[in-house]
Amino acid sequence: MIDALSLLVSHGAILLAAWRLLPRADLDRDPDPQGPGAPDSPESRADA
Repeated sequence: MIDALSLLVSHGAILLAAWRLLPRADLDRDPDPQGPGAPDSPESRADA
């Protein structure tokens, strides 16, 4: 009984976290790359 209860509680917590995270709009967008070494930054381009 305790094994089933612990599985129910742990999986319930995971489902609750997923349910709270899925409606977030910022999960569909990647942040803009910033700083040195970003793909479009002048520091990452080779001057030949």
